[in-house]
Amino acid sequence: MDVKLRLFAGLREFVGQSEIRVSLAEGATIGDLGDRIGLDYPKLGPLLPGLAWAVNEEYRSREYRLRDGDEIALIPPISGGCPCSK
Repeated sequence: MDVKLRLFAGLREFVGQSEIRVSLAEGATIGDLGDRIGLDYPKLGPLLPGLAWAVNEEYRSREYRLRDGDEIALIPPISGGCPCSK
């Protein structure tokens, strides 16, 4: 299945783009996506535990099962504290 990952604020600067298309196995979870992103973009790996995940504009946990075509937003803390600008 294919999903679209949207990156905001300093996260997009780490990756160099605001959207990433990712192919995952059927039944993959947000946690699986996080593991994959951490491998593909090592600078993001240490930040992932402190970020929020939204699927189709609804916040979801790492256990949430993704579906083909889902749009996932990776959201840094709003009030600061994200070392994204380093």
